[in-house]
Amino acid sequence: MFAMLFTQKACRQNTNGKEIYIMFDMKKFAQFLSGKRREKNITQGQLADMVGVSHQAVSKWERGETMPEISKLSDLSSALNVPTEDIVAAMHSESGEKEREANMDEAYYALPDKTLVGDVYALAPYLSKEALTTAITEISIAKGSGVAKMLFKFADEDILREVALLVFASNTDKGRLDLVPYLPQEDITKLILNRYSSGETGAMLPLLPYSKDKELVDMIFKSIVSKDGNWNALKPVVSGIMPEVVVENGIDYAVKHGIGCFGAWWGVLGYENIAKIFIGYCRHFDHSFRAWSDIAPHLGRADKSLILAELDKMHADGYNFDFEVNPLQLQALPADIRDRLVKYGVHPESKEISAARGMPNVSFNMGAPFVPNNFSEFEEYIGELESRIEELESMVEDLESRIDDLED
Repeated sequence: MFAMLFTQKACRQNTNGKEIYIMFDMKKFAQFLSGKRREKNITQGQLADMVGVSHQAVSKWERGETMPEISKLSDLSSALNVPTEDIVAAMHSESGEKEREANMDEAYYALPDKTLVGDVYALAPYLSKEALTTAITEISIAKGSGVAKMLFKFADEDILREVALLVFASNTDKGRLDLVPYLPQEDITKLILNRYSSGETGAMLPLLPYSKDKELVDMIFKSIVSKDGNWNALKPVVSGIMPEVVVENGIDYAVKHGIGCFGAWWGVLGYENIAKIFIGYCRHFDHSFRAWSDIAPHLGRADKSLILAELDKMHADGYNFDFEVNPLQLQALPADIRDRLVKYGVHPESKEISAARGMPNVSFNMGAPFVPNNFSEFEEYIGELESRIEELESMVEDLESRIDDLED
């Protein structure tokens, strides 16, 4: 395809044997190259060394006498910190742009198989918007958006939005998820609700991270947790769901099941979300020492700047930090959080008290003791315990799967 870059007017044979001409403007490229080199504040000789050519070669490029070999475009891109597409665009003759586009469209429509990505990829940078839209749409429908996404970089958002609408309107059974970000929000909402109402949870979940409808996402989130009794189904997508939904539901879930319920989730929730869940959890319990004891073992997983900001706010609001803590518990905290607590009044209890009390409870507080008021409440509590057991079993299965992967 790019063998044609060496002259002002070059040709290639299309699939029907017809010659197709593309115009190049050496003077335009010379001005582009010289300008970019000066912006980088490097000499012709330095650019030559970076690209791996002679000083004379660079000099000829900037005089508009020759153009670089195609094999040097990537090196030029790196040396000048300019996208390869911009370099190629600088080579094109603006006067021949429409002719070039028409020729490339003709070459595309002449392809015997328009779903062969390699053939289309070579033409894609030069296609008109209409032809490029058709090309990406046909490949997405025939082979899935995962294959077609290699062409996305040649398209703007308007093209990809049109492609997304066309592909989702088709009956293709191929993957389309890569096109979801380009769908209008109302179409994403429609897809989520249609799949949710049809019981297609597995097909609906990957769409949630792309929705900006907080009320809708929160409703789906709560519905899944209520039905399953845990967050397991959400694990593959939770990192992409809007943080406010994750945090609000995370606080509710932690209050109900204890902070330890997120033991297998630290890696997917993210430091900021974890910190906000911890803060919401402690606020729910009026910043009791027991609540802070719950989150203490896990503070290393959270965004410490948010935790420190919460401590500063508590101090400014007049919170009384004057209480004693087992030295081992205090020592286990991240240093900056421990120092802030000590600064505001928390202090280690005496050795005598620690010795009398024995080792601290390493499991920390998991909530107030449960005292059922009636049998139905007891049954509900048993149901929660069963859900927790299922979650733990899922965690064990996940660990076993990871072990198998490591052994393989």
